Amino acid sequence: MSAYTMLRAFASHPRVLRWTLATLISFPFGGIAFAQSISPPSTIRTVDGRVRRPIRVRPDSNGMGPAVGAWVTVHRVGKDSAGPIDSVRTNAAGHYALRWRSFGAADAVYFASVTWDGIAYFTPPLRAADSRGDAAEITVFDTTSRTFLLSVKGRHLIIGKADTAEMRTVIEVFELSNDSLKTLIAAEQQAPAPTWSIAVPPSAIDVRASEGEISPDAFIFAPGRVSVYAPIAPGVKQVSFSYRVPASSFPLTFGADHGAVVFEVLVEDPQGTVSGPGFASVDPVTLENRNFRRYLAQDVKDSARLIVEMPATTAPARNLYISGLLIVIGFLMVFVLSRAMQRRRIGGDVSVKRAGERHVTESPLHERLAQEIAALDATFTRLGSPSETEARAYELHRATLKDALGRALAVVPVAL
Repeated sequence: MSAYTMLRAFASHPRVLRWTLATLISFPFGGIAFAQSISPPSTIRTVDGRVRRPIRVRPDSNGMGPAVGAWVTVHRVGKDSAGPIDSVRTNAAGHYALRWRSFGAADAVYFASVTWDGIAYFTPPLRAADSRGDAAEITVFDTTSRTFLLSVKGRHLIIGKADTAEMRTVIEVFELSNDSLKTLIAAEQQAPAPTWSIAVPPSAIDVRASEGEISPDAFIFAPGRVSVYAPIAPGVKQVSFSYRVPASSFPLTFGADHGAVVFEVLVEDPQGTVSGPGFASVDPVTLENRNFRRYLAQDVKDSARLIVEMPATTAPARNLYISGLLIVIGFLMVFVLSRAMQRRRIGGDVSVKRAGERHVTESPLHERLAQEIAALDATFTRLGSPSETEARAYELHRATLKDALGRALAVVPVAL
């Protein structure tokens, strides 16, 4: 398993919310400082744990039993090198134990992994010199490709203001819960069924998956529908994506496919309204210096429909305003340029990234991790009054992503 794969696994695995990281990253203007890990270099380290899996205890109940004969591998990820160190099979009790000597950079991370039924599962980072108990326990699940419904614990619909092209950006965030004891996967066939899908407005364009717990590579968009083909393990996983719709397409009707325990709608336009069964206007919120009207509903049925209405835009007046603004900006640019020429300043080389130029296949790892942190922050802010459990999960998840970001940045070439 490559270092890239392991870091992606850190950010995407459902158990990432339970991880505890001691490494923090600070961002001074010119560089990055890493906190040192707890354990000193060149020490003897051990991990002593077990691998568990759900089993049928009685015909009417399930329990947890040992995963027998599974290969457990200890990995090391550091800014100097990364790779597997040693491995061992679990015994009849699902127990495993490994012993190794740490080496290299003191802030390297060690963890154990198991691949079960084609899916990889991980321990938290093994910070202690002797890791055992919960820190060394791994829970694995059998897989199934028999599609079943995933419950929606939370759905968040964010609708922005119309831009200069008379388009509105819509962001959708879902908290999906796999309440079974099996990891849901897409069947290996010519036309596999997705593990989850949702309808989007027919007028939606520029559909883009956000970096989060599911890789953007696992998203497929077809007119009117977004589908996910990633494995979804038991527990809660976040899915998010965005798209644009013409301002003229409002009022828009959104279906509450799969229902939702909590359904939140944020509308940036102060004159926008939301109507639907159980939806009520609550106190507005401010996100990133943008004000949103907020509507909430609970226990929304999958047959429910909500209507979002927006005021008609005045394109001619808006275009006139923009034209005047461009003229003012043009005068300012001429003034600044003339002053610069008078002072005869010579600037250095400036790299200009062309508009619209993107790496369609894959952005650098550090950029994607930074985007994941930003997406996580935005999601947590929308919670308003999070519970202690939600706040703790957010802190641990964010610390994990920051730790991974630090290691990714450590291998990025620095211009001298």
